[in-house]
Amino acid sequence: MSESKFETVSSLVDNYQTNDDVFDELVKDNHMSETWQRYHMIGDAMRDELPSSLNIDLSASIANAIAEEPTVLAPIAKPSFTESVKAKVVQFAKPFGQVAIAASAAGLMVIGVQQNVADTDPLVPNPVVQTVPFGGIAEPVSLNYQQNDRLSKQQAMVEQQRRFQALLQDHKQQLKFTALAEKEENAEKEVTNPVK
Repeated sequence: MSESKFETVSSLVDNYQTNDDVFDELVKDNHMSETWQRYHMIGDAMRDELPSSLNIDLSASIANAIAEEPTVLAPIAKPSFTESVKAKVVQFAKPFGQVAIAASAAGLMVIGVQQNVADTDPLVPNPVVQTVPFGGIAEPVSLNYQQNDRLSKQQAMVEQQRRFQALLQDHKQQLKFTALAEKEENAEKEVTNPVK
């Protein structure tokens, strides 16, 4: 379809042109009528007036496209002598490789368990690692750790409150310094640019 026909269909859809001859041609030409439907669907989409479900049947066009595709016939490739020998060697050696991998894994497991049993000494307790989180109470990390008593928890809370108060004091000082710097800057501007 030519560019002028597309423009004609577009002007009909936009109600810019009303010509009975064009409508007759639109009814007779399948390509123009499909274009007419597409343009109306595009307009509905732009105005957000699409129906809740669209009935678009693509099965016929897909079936036609598949039917028109050429059939590709390729000869069956026969492997060469060396390729067939390599395949047989791999097929023969593969079970031995699998057994070797399984034996290696089992040997490493046995050695690891023996090493772990030899390293474990019941008389030496595991060390307790102390961690200090950013805004919380320090808690040790260990499986054999016993909970702190109430006094140490109270001390930790007091320490946390002290840190919080120090942060607040620092923040207040920063605000004072910022305000003082702004006053000095404004005073310098007034000195360099006096009001006339």
